[in-house]
Amino acid sequence: MSYVDEIAKYFKTEKQKQFDADFLRTDLVEEYEFWENVEIGKESEVPLKFEVKPEDMMAYAEGVPDDNPIFYDEEYAKKCGHDALVAHPLFTTQVAFFLLRKGHGSWIRTPGARNPGQLIEWYDPIRPGDILTLKQRGYDKWIKRGKYYLRYLEELYDQKGNLKARMYATLILPKGREEVLKFLKGEHALEA
Repeated sequence: MSYVDEIAKYFKTEKQKQFDADFLRTDLVEEYEFWENVEIGKESEVPLKFEVKPEDMMAYAEGVPDDNPIFYDEEYAKKCGHDALVAHPLFTTQVAFFLLRKGHGSWIRTPGARNPGQLIEWYDPIRPGDILTLKQRGYDKWIKRGKYYLRYLEELYDQKGNLKARMYATLILPKGREEVLKFLKGEHALEA
């Protein structure tokens, strides 16, 4: 059984079942953005939208796992001053991965990428019924100790244009296409 088949056993929601979890497909290499080609300052809006359903929020919190009832129990969330369930703070990561899939900023799924950390600023809780869009732009890139760092600024907005969260997503990436192909073949692609 492949790792993709193993992961699929745990998919519960409609969006999870639509999501291609195979990040190691060689047929997608041509669609990736590579460190050497990313233009800093170039902004784009991802054309896909993410309609937030309670099942999406609860499945994420369950997978983390986080047993805070504010993520599962609407009555409890209301007692805490909210009008509905509240998404787990890292739910924004799931939304970004869903929106930045094939053909829409594939840099986030680059085989061989490593995650040195993220910074997320929250402005308004994500709630059921929100329809989220993502704007992103290359924010910074640098080389440190022979490794290629790339940081994107990503902003999630709801259907009313309200800023929900701002994320500074940073990855250590292979420099280019050749390094990704080495990784996919099982060769050590990232410089030491």
